Order: sequence, then C-alpha cells, then structure tokens
Amino acid sequence: MRLEKLRVLFQIIFLTILGPIAIFGWWFGSGVSGGFLGCPYPLPFIMCHACPVFCNFGQIRLWLFYGILGTSLLAGRTFCGLFCPFGVAQDLLFKIPLKKIPIKPTVNKSLRYLKFAIAILLIALLIEALGLWGGEGLWSFMVGHTEGMRLVRLTVAIVFLLLALFLSRAWCNYLCPFGAWLSVFNRNSLLKIKRDPQKCLDCRDCLKYCPAGLNPRGGHEVWDSLDCNRCLQCYTRCQGKAIDLKSRLGKQERTYGD
Repeated sequence: MRLEKLRVLFQIIFLTILGPIAIFGWWFGSGVSGGFLGCPYPLPFIMCHACPVFCNFGQIRLWLFYGILGTSLLAGRTFCGLFCPFGVAQDLLFKIPLKKIPIKPTVNKSLRYLKFAIAILLIALLIEALGLWGGEGLWSFMVGHTEGMRLVRLTVAIVFLLLALFLSRAWCNYLCPFGAWLSVFNRNSLLKIKRDPQKCLDCRDCLKYCPAGLNPRGGHEVWDSLDCNRCLQCYTRCQGKAIDLKSRLGKQERTYGD
C-alpha cells in the first residue's frame, strides 16, 4: 500500500500544479483568463497558437507537449493515468464511498469505441479551424455559437465529474479524444507491464481497482490494450508483487499470462 499512497500523492501534486492552469489559465492571479473556463474558442487547448488571450497554459503548452510525448514514448498513456488533471479529479471523486454503477463487459467494450470516433471528428474540426479546408462546416457553426459552446463544455465537465462518483473514469474510458490519440503508444512504449502468474496470490485487486475495467490477469494483450491508461494501480496494489515494469529493449523475455 505504500506504493499506492505514493502514486496518489504524485497525482495530487500534479493536480495542484496543472489543475489551475487547465481550469483558469493561470497558476496565480485573480479572475479567469484562458484555460477551460476562459478560452475564447469553442473548444479549449487546440487553437493556442492563434489565441488572443494571454495565459500560463499558452506559455507552457510547448513544454507540456514535449513532456506528454516523452512520457508516452517511455510508458504509453502515462499522462492519462498519472498527470491529467481531469483524470486525477475523477480518480479522487471515485474514492468517495458511494454505491458504484456496474457496467456489463459487453457494454463497456462497445462504449470504448466512442472516443476514437470523437478523435477523428476533432481532427476534422482542426483541419477546418486551421483553414486547410475551404468550406464552412461544424467548426464555423461552433465559432458562431461560442457562448453556447462554453455552456455545453461546462455542463459536460460537471456531468462527468458527478458521474465519477459512481463510475470510474467514464470520460477517459469512453469519450476523451486525447486519450485515444495517446493510446497508440501503449504497444510501442519503452516500458511495458508484465505479470508473473507464479507470484499471483489471486487477491484480484488488479481487477477490482482497474479504472478502465480491464482484467489485468488476462495476459500481455491487456497491457498492450489501447484502453489501458497506465495508471499503475495494478502495479501498486498487487499484494504478491506479481506485476512488474519491464523494458522492451534487449533480450526477448517470456510473456506471462494465465
């Protein structure tokens, strides 16, 4: 449990650092200028290069990009699992002892495809927003209704934060386009997660606490899954230390599974 406490502390530290910038656009200062609440565009964080609003997020976005790219190359969707303010906020809310909503595995699997569809839609919106497509489409409509879009995105954020009290990381698992883009790193990251069944105590904590609803006891295909957000809860909670981090470099290692 010591590792799990350190993991949660790590999440809280980065929530404190990145949270105010993501929400208000500032580390310090009064009012709202930029960020999720103050971005003048219909969708925040995607048009910073052309944004007339000065905020801390615009200052650090390039370094944040390099940081996310580096952690993704190292360990896949680590940003989603450990650094993302919205993901961490959902994790903390889910810890509140309320009755949780069970999701059938078939429904859970089907809903996961939504984030990939939204990721494709967002790419189309970016193409239009950057002027790479001459016609007027959904982005033009959204720009014409910017105030309405602010209300929509605020409503969506509140709904999913409330939903996080009963369902683990619903936004991350089903709708987040950024997570869908980062998921491609899972199968090619430097570090991978492996399980040794000989050390397994069958405590099933890895299955119980997985926020993506995966079965970490199912073998290497689970670790390479696009849906694993690399939160490392299976690693920190494993009572038998059957789960470990391994490098993909060097001599080919045996793959553990049931």
